Amino acid sequence: MDELIAVRNLTKSFSDGPVISNISFKLNRGEVLGIMGPNGCGKTTMLRTILGLENKDSGEVKIRGKIGYVPQDNLLLPWLKLRENIVIGLKISGAGEREIEERLSYVSELLSLNDHLDKYPNRVSGGTARKASIARALIIMPDILILDEPYTGLDSSSISILQTLLKNLKKEIRLGIIIVSHQVDELMEISDRIIVLTHRPARIKDVIEANKK
Repeated sequence: MDELIAVRNLTKSFSDGPVISNISFKLNRGEVLGIMGPNGCGKTTMLRTILGLENKDSGEVKIRGKIGYVPQDNLLLPWLKLRENIVIGLKISGAGEREIEERLSYVSELLSLNDHLDKYPNRVSGGTARKASIARALIIMPDILILDEPYTGLDSSSISILQTLLKNLKKEIRLGIIIVSHQVDELMEISDRIIVLTHRPARIKDVIEANKK
């Protein structure tokens, strides 16, 4: 398989003690990896350390490809319309207007956002805001999509739409996807494997082979 992420013996501590300890796993192209564990065990810290947003104490992280990251909070800028929020990363990187419009058209169609692009974040539903946050990550054309608690605050209809979207991204674009969530049913439905973490400091307690389809 085409390996996108390899994490080996990753360990991270803060001043109040260790948070994650000797975490090792791999993510392949076209695979969805679920990660679950008790509240406060260090799931978000693990993601941030893998992304380089936190310095690791020890261990190794190898990443092959570009990462799109969707944090737990959508972090949409309230004074910008959805279209402006979605393209902000491309603008900062210096992409041309034609490229920006082409990519915006692509991700908006993919996520059914065309009717909401000129709305402000406080004028759309939680599900639409979440899709806009995902669109902002996808517009950079990543190889890897990392989502932190993507189902939080969504109703059952929005969760169903999100699940269908993620399945399509896995199948059609062959993204490697990591989803951190405490919602077991949703993870079991979408994931190929699920890593179960212990209480803090988080270690791998079990790996469940979830989706055989």
